[in-house]
Amino acid sequence: MISSSDNPLAILVGRQLSAVVFVQDYVQFQFDGPVLTAITSPRVSLAGDEWSVRLAGYRDALCRLIGRKVQATSLAEGRELRIDLDDRGTLSVSLKPEDACGPESATFATSPEDLWVW
Repeated sequence: MISSSDNPLAILVGRQLSAVVFVQDYVQFQFDGPVLTAITSPRVSLAGDEWSVRLAGYRDALCRLIGRKVQATSLAEGRELRIDLDDRGTLSVSLKPEDACGPESATFATSPEDLWVW
């Protein structure tokens, strides 16, 4: 696990998830500025229930995260990035090579000049 000072996702703490955008083969999460793009299908957890891309209700579960505030973030290089939201909501993206569907699993942009790629 890297320290919070090395975790670009830490900038999201206190922000709300303002939009979930479904694009052909990836999903974007907008946080009133910063954007997380999940190329590897993210997993979502709400109040103890979990959804992955192949489960019924998956897209609805992702949309139920809209409006929730980020409580914490973590980044485990080569394993997972995770965003914990209020009301026990969690969004996570696997960074494991075996789960990737291409050369990248996720990107995170805070501005046109600041982009992280995993």
